[in-house]
Amino acid sequence: MKKMTKISILAFTIMAAGCAGPSFNNQIQKDQYDLLAEESFMRYNSNRLSAMDSPKRDFISLALVACHQQKMMKGQGLLEEKMHQNKSNPFYWNALGTCYSLSKDYTKAIFYYDLGLEATRASNKDFNDSQKKLAEAVISNNLGLIHLTFKRYDEAFDAFKKSNSIVPNYFTPDFNMAQLYIEFNDNAKAMDILKKLEAKNGEDIDLLYSLALIHFKQNDMDNSYKYITRIQKDYLNRADIVGLYAYNLMRKNRLVEAKEILEKRLYASQYNKRNEMILDEVKQKIKDSPPIETPKSQKK
Repeated sequence: MKKMTKISILAFTIMAAGCAGPSFNNQIQKDQYDLLAEESFMRYNSNRLSAMDSPKRDFISLALVACHQQKMMKGQGLLEEKMHQNKSNPFYWNALGTCYSLSKDYTKAIFYYDLGLEATRASNKDFNDSQKKLAEAVISNNLGLIHLTFKRYDEAFDAFKKSNSIVPNYFTPDFNMAQLYIEFNDNAKAMDILKKLEAKNGEDIDLLYSLALIHFKQNDMDNSYKYITRIQKDYLNRADIVGLYAYNLMRKNRLVEAKEILEKRLYASQYNKRNEMILDEVKQKIKDSPPIETPKSQKK
């Protein structure tokens, strides 16, 4: 295995739900809007995953696709039947750890990730130093996500930072560190990271939402509006995005539009309270607004 394809190293690398910032367990329909398309399947929707499920692809890619489709037995089976031939392949152990992490069996996930780290340190003529570093960066990031699941925020941040230091052009740990900065209101540091990522892909849905959220938290509503309206319109009614979008419309005095999009949206449970509070505020502003006088030319 002299050369690893990009898709062979795709990993479970997106921030899990639970922080105050964006929830990146959200599907994206096109690579165009996904900065991390070459690093993670996590935001692939069913069509994108199905397109990756081809016999022409290597077994690690096929196993990761299956696990992200929640076909755990298929994915784990594909990997486990080739375990003997891949004991020194760190990307193999990363994939197996990822499948178990996706199935929330974190004890096994950590065990296999640790085997992957051991493989990055072992002598192996099939992998050069840059490939080993990439494997170590991917696995470190994924271990950080497990820390995050258990709210071990310091350990998660250290894992993301280590991952970034090993491979600086690996975007996912940068993204994850930015979300932790947002969570703990260190908005300037989050902004520094996200602006650099914006230069790589200024159409990523969650990147734009993150920037809009930071500007909102800084009470810079002009820039918050600028970023929220750059999001491709099909995503503006997403449960996490719609509240911030409606709030921006309200601040622009576009009260009827804000009310309509909030009333039509079926919210995810974690956003119900926030979005309902915004809707109540919009309704109150509409109620308090002076009636619009009908022009004399339209009066009968």
